[in-house]
Amino acid sequence: MSGSSTQDKKLIVLDVDCGHDDAQAIMLALTQPNVQVLGITCVAGNVDVDQVCRNVLRVLKVFGRLDVPVYRGANVPILGKLVDARYWHGKDGLGDVPDPDPPSEELVQSEHAVNALLRLSKEHPGEISLVAVAPLTNLALAVRMDPQFPARLKELVIMGGNINARGRVTPTAEFNFAYDSAAAHMVLSSYTCPVSDLPYEICRFSSDSGIPWDEWDRIMGIPTERGKFHAAILATSVEREKAAKSYGPHYHTCDPFALIVAAHPEVVQESEDVYATVELHGEVTRGQMVCDYRGVWNKEPNLRIIKKVDMKAAIQMFHDALQ
Repeated sequence: MSGSSTQDKKLIVLDVDCGHDDAQAIMLALTQPNVQVLGITCVAGNVDVDQVCRNVLRVLKVFGRLDVPVYRGANVPILGKLVDARYWHGKDGLGDVPDPDPPSEELVQSEHAVNALLRLSKEHPGEISLVAVAPLTNLALAVRMDPQFPARLKELVIMGGNINARGRVTPTAEFNFAYDSAAAHMVLSSYTCPVSDLPYEICRFSSDSGIPWDEWDRIMGIPTERGKFHAAILATSVEREKAAKSYGPHYHTCDPFALIVAAHPEVVQESEDVYATVELHGEVTRGQMVCDYRGVWNKEPNLRIIKKVDMKAAIQMFHDALQ
C-alpha cells in the first residue's frame, strides 16, 4: 500500500531479461534518490528466466538491496522460436564473471511475475512507471489476464523496437521485439496508459545517445565495489566494441535510458508521437516496428518515440550510481 515513505518518490517496476545493460538499468534505478523500486519482474530473453533471476539477485546483492522483491515470469515467447543473446552477453548473461558467493535463489518470490504486476497495479493505481527492457511477454500476458491492467499504470517506458527498419537479430527487427513479436504487438495495440519507447537505432547508432570513450573509460575505472562489478561484467563487450569500432567514437548502451526517462522525464529533449504497430506476417520483416509518420492509417498516436535525451545528465547518473 502507498504510505508516507513513498509519497514523494516515483514508483517503478522493472521488467528485465538481465543481461549487462539490464543490470545497468537496475543499478541506476536503485541509486536514484527520487525512485522506489517496488519490484523486478523477470522474463526470458538474453538468457533463460532462471538465469535472469540469478543475475538480478546478484546485482541487488552488490548494491545492498536484496530487500527488493524479484519475481520469475515467462520462460518462452508467446509464439515463435526460442532464442537468446548469450553470444553478446555471455553464457550467464553477465559477461561470465565468476560469482563465488551467489545469493540464495530462495529469495525469488513464489508469486508469478504476471500476478505480481497485476497486484502491484491494484495496490498503487495510477502511480507505477513500468520500465520494460526485455521481450514483452510478461506484459502481454498481464493485459490478457486483466484488460484493465494498463489503465492502472501511470506509464509504460519500453526499450525495444526500431524506427528505421534497422535490425539486430534480423535485418529489420530489434532483439526484444523479434524475440516475442506477438507480445510486442499485443502491448502496442492494447496498452491505454501513456507509452514511451527508446528505439534500437536511437540507443545504438545516434551520436546524441553515445558516451565518448574517454568519458566511458573513466566510468569503467570507478574503484568502488559497485564500480568494479560494473566494469567486470561489461569488460568483454566493451573491448569487443572498441576493437570492432562498431559504433564510432562513442560507447552505446540501451536499457539504462528507459529507466532514466522514467525516473527523470525532464531529460527528454526531443520526441515524436506516432501510431506504431509490429509486423507479424512478413516473411522477412516479422518483429519490425512500423511507425505511421504520415498518418496514412488515420489512427491516433499510441507511442511517444524518444529521440534525444540530456546526455550530460545521463553520464552523471552513471557516475553517481557507481560511487
